[in-house]
Amino acid sequence: MPLDDRARDLPVPLVAFIVAVVAAGAVVLADSASLLHASSFNVYAVLLAVLTMASGRFAIKVPGRPATVSVSEVFVFASVLLFGPAVPTLTVAIDGLWISLTQKHRRLHRALFNIAEPALSTWAAAHVFFAITHMSPGSSLSTNTPLVVPATIAMVGVFFALNSGLSAMAVAIENGTSAYEFWRGHAWYLAINYYAAASLAALAVSSGPRINFGVVGLVAPLLILSYVAYREASTRIDDAHRHVVDIENLYRASVEMLAIAVDAKDQVTHGHIRRVQRHTLAVAAALGVTDPRELKAIEAGALLHDIGKLAVPDYVLNKPSALTRSEFETMKKHASMGARILTAVDFPYPIVPIVRHHHEQWDGGGYPDGLIGAETPLGARILAVVDCFDALTSDRPYRPKLSDERAIETVRSRKATFYDPVVVEKFIELIPELRRDDAASTALGDAHSSVVAGLARATSRGRRESDTRDVSPASTALLPAARDFIDEQIAGLGTADACLFAFNAVQDALIVVHATPRVRRAVTPLQIPVGSGVSGWVAANRSSIRRADAVLDVGDMAHAYALQSCVSVPVFVGADLFGVLTVYVADNGISDDRIAAVGLLAQEVGLLIARRAAPVTPSQVPPARRLSIAAVS
Repeated sequence: MPLDDRARDLPVPLVAFIVAVVAAGAVVLADSASLLHASSFNVYAVLLAVLTMASGRFAIKVPGRPATVSVSEVFVFASVLLFGPAVPTLTVAIDGLWISLTQKHRRLHRALFNIAEPALSTWAAAHVFFAITHMSPGSSLSTNTPLVVPATIAMVGVFFALNSGLSAMAVAIENGTSAYEFWRGHAWYLAINYYAAASLAALAVSSGPRINFGVVGLVAPLLILSYVAYREASTRIDDAHRHVVDIENLYRASVEMLAIAVDAKDQVTHGHIRRVQRHTLAVAAALGVTDPRELKAIEAGALLHDIGKLAVPDYVLNKPSALTRSEFETMKKHASMGARILTAVDFPYPIVPIVRHHHEQWDGGGYPDGLIGAETPLGARILAVVDCFDALTSDRPYRPKLSDERAIETVRSRKATFYDPVVVEKFIELIPELRRDDAASTALGDAHSSVVAGLARATSRGRRESDTRDVSPASTALLPAARDFIDEQIAGLGTADACLFAFNAVQDALIVVHATPRVRRAVTPLQIPVGSGVSGWVAANRSSIRRADAVLDVGDMAHAYALQSCVSVPVFVGADLFGVLTVYVADNGISDDRIAAVGLLAQEVGLLIARRAAPVTPSQVPPARRLSIAAVS
C-alpha cells in the first residue's frame, strides 16, 4: 500500500534533519550492500536476521515511559560480532521498513527515518567495536579479552547515543518540545537494555565464528523467564496506572462539581472561575513552579477558593451595595470555612492552605490569620492577584467592569501592601498573552448554540426577512394581553418601569420587545449583548439578579429617568429561555415581596407567550392570574 506523504506540512527544520539522517543512512546502506555482495551466503546470517525481526514483535512497553524493551538487540549485536557491520546494518534497515509498512498511520518521512536511523546507528557502533579491538568479524573474543569489555561498552554507547538521540531530536522538532526532556524519560531503560543485549551476544559468540548453542541453551530459559516476569509486572503496573488515572478523573470531576456549586451560590459566571484558573497556572509556571503536586494544588485551589461562600447568606453574598461592618465580618469567614470544608474531603494535594490564605495580604493586614509576606503560600499569593484583576475587569451587579488599564493601575497600586510585588509584576507582564488565550477560549465556547431556535422558527413566521431586528419569539409572539398585563402590574409600583427583552435572531444580544410607556421611546433602540450588563448577565446565566444598579443596564438613561435599582428575572417559555424581564425603580429599597412578585410576573408572561406560540381554542385557555404588585409592596 502506498505511504501517505505529507512532507509539505512538515516544519522546515524537521525536513532538513530527516534529509541529513536519510542521506547518511543511504551512504552506510550502500557501503553495507557492496560488502555483502562480495561475501558468500551464510545460513547463520539469515537466521540472526529472522530472529531480529521476529523478536522485535514481542517488545514490552516500559510502564509510564515512552519506551519499549525487547531481546531483538541481542541478535543485532551477535550479528555485528560474527559478520561485521554489513549484515546487521541491512537487517535493521529491512526491519525498519517492515515496521513502517505495518503501522496504521503511515508517513513517508517516518518510514525513511525508520530505515536510515537504525542502519546508521548499527553501522557506526560496529565500526567502533572493531576499531578498538583490531579484530576481524567472527574471531574468538577470548583472544583479546582486555579490550573486549571496553569495546563492547563503546559499541553500546555509540548505538545508544545515535539510536535514542536521533529519535528524540526528530520527535522534539516535529512536536516543538525539548529533545532532552523527551530523551531523559527513557534513556536509562534503553541503556541498560542495550548493554545487557550486547553482553549476552558476546557470550553466545565468544568462542569463534559460530553461535555457541550451549551458551544459548543456558541463557535462553533465563531470557524467556525474564520476559514473562517483566510482562506480568508491566501489565500489573499498567492496570495500577489506569486505576490511578480513573481516581484522578473522579477527583477532577468532584472539584468541578464543587466549583459549579459555588457558581450557583455566587452571582459570577463559570467563565470567571476558568479564567482565574488559567491565569493562576500561567503565572505559577512563569515563576518557575514545577512541582506536580504544587501545580495540581494551585489548579484545584483556583477553582475552589471561594467554596466557603456556600456558608455565606445570600443577602450578604449578592448585596449590590457596600457591606456593613457586621456583613463584611460574615463575608470574611468564607476563607476559613472553605478550608474547613476541604479538610473534610482529604484531597491528595495541598489545596487547603491556598483556599484558607488567598485573602492574606503582603503587609499582614489580610485574613483569616494575618500572615506576612512569604508566610502565605505562593499559590495563594498568585491567586489573590489574579482573582482581584479578574473581578475588577468583570461586570458585577453592584458596579460596571473596569478596563484592563485601570485594573492594572489598581493592582499595581496595591503592590507590596496587599500583594507580593514579584507576583504582581510577573502577572502584569503576562496579561497581553493571557488576554489572547481568553479570546481563543471564548471563541471556542461560543461555538455552542443556546436556547430557543425551534420556538423562534415557530413564532416568527410571516415576519419580513429583511427585518434585522427579528427576534426568536419577538413582538409578534407577544399578545396585546401580555403587554397590557405587564403595564398594569408595573403601574402598581408607582415610579417603576419595566423592559421585556428577547433574543435577537442570532441570539447574541437582547432587544426590547416591550417597555412601559414612560421609557418606551428611550429604550426601543436598546441592544444589550448577552453576558453584558444586568439583563445580559441574567440571559447568559439563567439566574435572577436583584437590587442591582440600573446604570449597569441602561447607562445614562437611568439618570435621565431617576432609576436607581433594578430586578432582572429570566423569562422561560416552557423549558426554553425567551429573554429577560427587568424592572427598574427609583430607589434601592426593593423589598423581598416585590422581588417575588416580579418573579411571578415573569412566569405569567412566559405562559402568555407560550399560548401564542402554540395556539389553542379559547375554551382551553385558562384565565391569567392577576398579580397585584402594589398589594405586596
